Amino acid sequence: MIINNSDLPYSNKNRILTFAIPGSKVYISDHYRNTLESFLNISITGNDCQLQCRHCRGVLLKGMISAGSSKRLVELIEKYLKSGKLKGMLISGGFDRSGKLAFASIIDGIKEIKAKYPYLTMYIHTGFLDRKEAQALKSSGVDAVLTNLIKSQKAIEEVYNLSGRTYQDYLNTIKVLKEYGLKVSPHIIIGLENGELSDEFAMVEDAIDLKVDSIVFVILKKASKDISFPASKVPHKDIIKLVKHARGLSPDMLLSFGCAKPPGNDRHLLEIELIKTGIDAIAFPSEKTVKYAVKNKIAHTFLEKCCAIL
Repeated sequence: MIINNSDLPYSNKNRILTFAIPGSKVYISDHYRNTLESFLNISITGNDCQLQCRHCRGVLLKGMISAGSSKRLVELIEKYLKSGKLKGMLISGGFDRSGKLAFASIIDGIKEIKAKYPYLTMYIHTGFLDRKEAQALKSSGVDAVLTNLIKSQKAIEEVYNLSGRTYQDYLNTIKVLKEYGLKVSPHIIIGLENGELSDEFAMVEDAIDLKVDSIVFVILKKASKDISFPASKVPHKDIIKLVKHARGLSPDMLLSFGCAKPPGNDRHLLEIELIKTGIDAIAFPSEKTVKYAVKNKIAHTFLEKCCAIL
């Protein structure tokens, strides 16, 4: 880790840039190699998803580890703990037609794991929540809740196949989670409406107004080449402008560039500009991005954990 940020062209010079490389997949660079299975992606619904969102169709679930009950979740974690490598996990799964993750079946498992192994990081990516569900999550001891934040009604209905849901439902979920004292990290998916910018700037403003704990920016991508869905057409300059807007509104907000981003030989150009803009974390950075940080003596660290960094 290099510890000189004096030349950074943004306001949060006292922070350390985090390269998030959870061990859910292999990451090897000249500067760091992560430990496979140090951070698990767990689906509590297996490969099943009722929503079948147009850009995923349940494909992302196929790469996750299945654990549909508290008993199975505890057994799974204790199995991986034997290696001495496990640091944490992200619990998610397929959503039902109302946009909810049915997590009641694993709440007792989360409680047991956090009681036995409090050092393990446990995140859960849920859908919409009510007060009873938020209270259950709070009592479970889960470390943070990740949510989506979608303002475009067209995207809500046509991409996520949600009937009868609105942007207010996403905002209400965040409000309830904060009401119960949970850490919350909304994901803003850039380009959800026809692959172009629509309401992303307004979502940033609302997330900051709600005093969320971090914001994760991801770029729309389809989960498989076989899925017929438009790729993101948002130019790098607009993504940089969006993150700069967030940083300008809140110098202290934790901002991350997440795992979901289209492949390409030029993504380091975007990542480097995001560093200059004030991003706090980048998931699975390109080799050229890491070399930029090293060359410019930017204080950085590698973290085998989800990029929400809570």
